[in-house]
Amino acid sequence: MSSQKTPKRYGWNTPVTAVGPQGGAMLRNIKNITSDPLTYLESTWFEFGDVVQFPIPKPATYLISSPEGAREVLVNQHNETSKRTLQYNNLSLVTGEGLLTADTQAWRPRRRMLQPAFHKEMIALSAHHIEAGLAKLDANWAELTTEGPAIIDIDHAMMSLALEITCGALFGVDVDDDVDEITSATLTALHGVVARARNPIALPLFFPTPANLKMRRAIRRLDKAVDAILVSRESNKLPDQAPIRDMLDVLLDPDLETPLTKQQIRDEIATFIVAGHETVASALTWAWHLLVTNPNELQKLKQDPSRAQLVFDESLRMYPPAWVITRRTLSDITIDEKLIPANSLVIVSPWLVHRNPKAWENPNEFMPDRFQSGVPQLGYIPFGAGARLCIGKEMARLEGSQILAHIATHWNIEAIHNSPVPIDASVTLRPTAGMPVRISRLLD
Repeated sequence: MSSQKTPKRYGWNTPVTAVGPQGGAMLRNIKNITSDPLTYLESTWFEFGDVVQFPIPKPATYLISSPEGAREVLVNQHNETSKRTLQYNNLSLVTGEGLLTADTQAWRPRRRMLQPAFHKEMIALSAHHIEAGLAKLDANWAELTTEGPAIIDIDHAMMSLALEITCGALFGVDVDDDVDEITSATLTALHGVVARARNPIALPLFFPTPANLKMRRAIRRLDKAVDAILVSRESNKLPDQAPIRDMLDVLLDPDLETPLTKQQIRDEIATFIVAGHETVASALTWAWHLLVTNPNELQKLKQDPSRAQLVFDESLRMYPPAWVITRRTLSDITIDEKLIPANSLVIVSPWLVHRNPKAWENPNEFMPDRFQSGVPQLGYIPFGAGARLCIGKEMARLEGSQILAHIATHWNIEAIHNSPVPIDASVTLRPTAGMPVRISRLLD
């Protein structure tokens, strides 16, 4: 651990309460920081420890990497923090003020309102949408492999499959004809979010820069998808007093104490189109990467598909889709005995927390059996934690495990090269140039 001395104050009278890198060193590394933030965060954590203060004068900025520190921020002190950060402000340009980005005052009633759509009975109903999506995937892959093994981008396949399941389970619509267009718009919009977050002088979205115009086109495409979902539901209305079928029924319920505005409905649908499929697809893509590079684990899964849940949970540990979580402190708080002043930016990285030996034995090893005794409460935060725990957590785990089990028992999936897969640390973790694999049908 470094014994490097730090100044007592940065500019704007910002107090220094934890060790961290010097400003000159960060400036010299700025290209590496933006191109490979995961490696930079790892090296910073390794050098300075579980609480790091970056040499940023305003706001004071901290990186928290211990399991106890993450729990303190996300669970114990959640009432003393806010989501009004650069990360979520930029994301709200795409999703609006939906459940993911809404700050506490707006979030609480919306969470209570949407909770019925994610009860166990509703999650169980999503199983047939998963089965329908997998049937389409089987048919598509069967056509590709009529003359033998085929090479596909499994990242693209998982994105398409997850989008179809999300739109079917949550909104009751089939987007088969538009799936490529919607996934492309989602990725374009999210890349725009990250580009803006990394650019300290990003112009407001209404300025017609090439990047802004591209992002605005992607948002318009997502809005078009939202409109199509609402039109489809309007033409397939159920009689009054019909049971809730999905999340869209909840959003459109005329008996709500305070019915949602058109904009609020749009924001929630856009939020779940983006977050509901992008995160699951990311987790599945990396699960296949881990399986094809650990063929003995893939073989175990083929022989015992009930292991799929263990594999999916371990994949989420090693490649958490939401690799960084940010909060703004509303008051002074203490994390791992370090003072974090009010109005500070706190960065919790599941990527680092999940690799912390304080929480995990052999943290860099792919070991699905570590979840045999269940999911731990400390040091495992792929879905966040505390009050803001992802509302779709159990649906995502069901979807992920069923997809892995089905594909592993119906298809051979093989790596086509041994090269490391570069990671694009965007809003979620994705392979930089897709993930090509070789597929062939398993003999019955």
